[in-house]
Amino acid sequence: MKDIFCLTGGVLGTNTYIVPLANNECFVVDPAVDAERIAEKIASAGLRLTAILLTHGHYDHMESLQELSLLYPQAKIAIHSEDVKSLGKDALLRHYAEFASTGLVQLYAAFQGDFEKKPHLPEADFFLKEGEVFENEWLVLHTPGHTRGCICLYNEKKKQLLSGDTLFYMGWGRTDLEGGDQRALQTSLKRLFDLPSETKVFPGHEQYGFSLAETNASVTRGFLTI
Repeated sequence: MKDIFCLTGGVLGTNTYIVPLANNECFVVDPAVDAERIAEKIASAGLRLTAILLTHGHYDHMESLQELSLLYPQAKIAIHSEDVKSLGKDALLRHYAEFASTGLVQLYAAFQGDFEKKPHLPEADFFLKEGEVFENEWLVLHTPGHTRGCICLYNEKKKQLLSGDTLFYMGWGRTDLEGGDQRALQTSLKRLFDLPSETKVFPGHEQYGFSLAETNASVTRGFLTI
């Protein structure tokens, strides 16, 4: 089976992952880069997209969700129920309000012009639930802190962790936005560090493919001891 593919892009440099499954199927995690670019990579790898999974509900992790869902209408969309308001009717209005508070809203083309006339995003087809195993390979870990509905996906056999914005290389996700909770994030990080130290981590931004052991000491010193 092929390994995980990473495409980095979008306004905030988000890592979009294409994760191969058995029978030449795959799922996409956090579609932020251009949908055509994702489609080209899927096609060149000889894969079929069956699902689009969101590690949490921030817009920088779903910039191309609308376009990708149109290219692959058969692909089911999933998110944790605590972040479901980030999808569906009037979702762009809610994202606009959140980004307006950060001063980043002007960077997004989606929020320019008359976007209020069509402010919707696709609905979730199913929810990612703590303890469930997606496609018999990827364990869903509910890791709140960055948002209430943050999740990670852990493949025990391959020792791989898709960590979203919960854990970065030598860092962690911010907790000062709506739904953020520093104590909850500390608990989530401690849980992740209980996984095997050789586990390879694929976060939502910046460097990927590092081991938990490489980042454990830095995060423990800088955040878990607060």
